[in-house]
Amino acid sequence: MVITADIGNTNIVFGFFEQGMLLSTLRIVTDSGRTSDEYRLLISQFMREEKLNSKVEDFVVSSVVPSLTPVFRAVARKIAGKEAILINSDLSIGIKFDVDEPRFVGADRICDIFEAHKLFPNENAVTVDFGTATTFSVITKDSRFIGGPITIGVLPASTELFRKTAQLPRIELVKPKSAIGRNTVEEMQSGVINGFGGLVDRLIELIEDELGEKVRVIGTGGISHIMEGVSRRIEIFDKLLTVKGMYSIYEYVKGN
Repeated sequence: MVITADIGNTNIVFGFFEQGMLLSTLRIVTDSGRTSDEYRLLISQFMREEKLNSKVEDFVVSSVVPSLTPVFRAVARKIAGKEAILINSDLSIGIKFDVDEPRFVGADRICDIFEAHKLFPNENAVTVDFGTATTFSVITKDSRFIGGPITIGVLPASTELFRKTAQLPRIELVKPKSAIGRNTVEEMQSGVINGFGGLVDRLIELIEDELGEKVRVIGTGGISHIMEGVSRRIEIFDKLLTVKGMYSIYEYVKGN
């Protein structure tokens, strides 16, 4: 079995793979205060409950939380008995990082573009990751990562709207019933969700203008499903794109 750990600012998503098949996933809140033993116990308990009894051969880590990277390196040693495979721009994965500062490219973006390029190997592709930030990542048909816009996430945006305005309520992030809205909650849902849908479509349009070519667009992240039918340009929604990309990178590295 291979375990992948996608460590984000808000959540950590674990993937449990056996012979290339994703058997199960576990999503927990990111907590920098937990020790490697605590994380190990969480993973072990989950594996027992899910009857995932196979020996763990490898542990793959994608982290955008630097303080947790050494913690999960220790988790890997305790669970798999070897060093973790760390996703970063130093890995030789057949992609050129054609940006000013390759070492600052987030590990999650690397996983996203690798899987997108696997899905569309002969086309330009953009992944839109709806997380704590909304991150666009552009991979060209000739295997170059050339960057992509980054803006605030949908959840932080709606939270700030609630926090900074005395009379506006906290809202549930669901698709709005109408663009105009019949009450404050519906109006806020429309402003946030439809607003982000428009933001995505406009930025994709600008990316295509700059490239001079069309792109394929994939949405991912914990709340990406909300944008289904809202953004007109996202054609594939896969909440587990990053996790799948981690395993695809693992297979590539092991095979080369």
